[in-house]
Amino acid sequence: MRDLRDDLRQRAAMIEEQVQSAQAQFEQYLEQLKRDHDNRLQDLRAELEAVKVLLNIEQRRHGGAPAPVSAVPVQAAPAQAQRAKPQQPLADFLIRKLGELGPMPKEELEQMAVKEGYFSDGDAERGVQAVLAYVVKSGHVRQLPNGDFAEVIRLRRAM
Repeated sequence: MRDLRDDLRQRAAMIEEQVQSAQAQFEQYLEQLKRDHDNRLQDLRAELEAVKVLLNIEQRRHGGAPAPVSAVPVQAAPAQAQRAKPQQPLADFLIRKLGELGPMPKEELEQMAVKEGYFSDGDAERGVQAVLAYVVKSGHVRQLPNGDFAEVIRLRRAM
């Protein structure tokens, strides 16, 4: 009868290599899955932050937000210094301006939004950035290679 111990040792070593290879593949797959998950969460958190900013802007625009709490009471501004509340949502305003005036940088859009009464000077950058992210994602506006934003022209189908 033949001694099978060497064959069994070789077989055990080969199976052990297969187990290690399978474990390494699993760990690589798990790392890739974690990276994909983290990227997805990062995108969702950024979108959630943009929506919260938009909600805050809309709350202030419609007068529904409580006054911010501060240590020093703020005096009411004179009537002529108060800005009129805008008549349309900021996203519609930005899309309309890009359609009327053509491509422009974010800074000009911020200035126009402040001029129209959407923001006080300090809030415009984040608010416009959030709204631009939303309208770019929705396909109404695109960012050009030079960084400017432009309205997406949609062709209408003839029926």
